[in-house]
This record gives sequence, C-alpha cells and structure tokens, in this order.
Amino acid sequence: MIVIQELHQFDGEMRLPQPSAAHDWDGDKWVVNGDKQAALDVQETERLCAKIDAAADSARTVLAGDPLKAMEYAQAAADAQAYQDAGYPKKEVPLSVAAWVAKGRTAKQAAEQILSKAEQLTDHLLTLRTLRLKAKAQIRAQAAKGKMDLVRSAGDEALVAIRELASGVSG
Repeated sequence: MIVIQELHQFDGEMRLPQPSAAHDWDGDKWVVNGDKQAALDVQETERLCAKIDAAADSARTVLAGDPLKAMEYAQAAADAQAYQDAGYPKKEVPLSVAAWVAKGRTAKQAAEQILSKAEQLTDHLLTLRTLRLKAKAQIRAQAAKGKMDLVRSAGDEALVAIRELASGVSG
C-alpha cells in the first residue's frame, strides 16, 4: 500500500500542496512562475529594507532620546562650541552651558563635556547611518542578481549590527 500524505483538494482533484505563492499548476505539477517569483523577491527586498529602517529608527531613539531632547542637546552643543571659540569668556557663559555648571564643574569644563558628548552622539549616529545605508544597498544589489539567500543574510547581519550598536551605547 502506498500512503501519500499532505494532498490537498484543488479544483476537484487531489494535488500536493502548492510549494510557494510563486508556483502555478500546469495541469500535471507545480511549476515556478518567474513573474510571480520576481514580484515576491521585490516584496521581500523592500520588507527587509523597511525592517532595517525601523531598527535604525529604534536605535536612533536609544542613542539620541526623543527628538525634542535631541534638539535641546544640539543647541547646547552649538552654544558650547561658540563659547569655546570665543575663548571661554567668564562673563558670557551661554545659558545652556551654565545649566551644566555644578558644584566643582567650571563653565569651561561644562562646555568641554557638552562638546565631548555631542561628538560621541554624532559618531554613533554616523555609524548607524552607514550601517543602514550600506545594508540597504547590499540588499538591493544582491536582489538584482537574484541571490535572495544573500539578501536575507545581509539583512540579518545589518539588524544584528544595529542592535549591537544601540545596546553597546545604552548598556
């Protein structure tokens, strides 16, 4: 006795299940429809690129905080840079720098700390941008060659790198 499992009823006859959405029944067997496969590959490519953008957005929030706080920090950095460029005049400390002056911390030290933090943030954001854009370019290049395994692998590697960047900074 021959037992065939996983037969499905299609149009009144029993068939093996459709291997993928890219397959069509030719009357005898399932065959890959090249147009459907190409459309699915485009969808997968764009889904992975969107997933990388979403991971980068999440990492950016971890790195810079909410957008209004990031604007506040950017203004403090600009004020600290202007203060440094002016030679740290004691009577002209910007409010955003003065707000960081505390017991034991001079206005000059506050400005230098603000600038150091701003430089670190800029470095992290540029690293994130590079990871994101490089991954999306690599994904699209491999997809254009029809190498979907490499597309998925490039996407996975980028997601890991983005998460590591965010967790390394926040941890």
